[in-house]
Amino acid sequence: MHRIEATKYGYKVVLEGFLQREEVGQLLETMKQTIKPEKGSSFPLLMDLRNSRAFPADAREMMKEAILFCKQAGMERNAVVLNSAIATLQARRLGKETGIDRWARYIDASRPGWEKVALDWLVAAKDPGESH
Repeated sequence: MHRIEATKYGYKVVLEGFLQREEVGQLLETMKQTIKPEKGSSFPLLMDLRNSRAFPADAREMMKEAILFCKQAGMERNAVVLNSAIATLQARRLGKETGIDRWARYIDASRPGWEKVALDWLVAAKDPGESH
């Protein structure tokens, strides 16, 4: 299952379950309809993967397309909230392969106040690695 919503800070994408290629393809189509920043403007994106499992190989390729679409549409910063070591490794690999790793931060959902940490990165560029 996936959900995309416009927020006061940018966009939020929630992915849940074990997404297959077809559903990631639907996610990409939904992104194309929903993510429409004003021309020349950028936006932050929160990806909530707390209830998501690792993607199969064919779904990973579609996920790369979705990430690249966001980058081309103007994604400035990305916070990815994760709940598993395997999903974190996979997300980091996707970030490197798509060239967004410089603007992406991966946040462990077990970290107290993870949502504030994510929003601080997205809105104020406060790196989650910095002390609070």
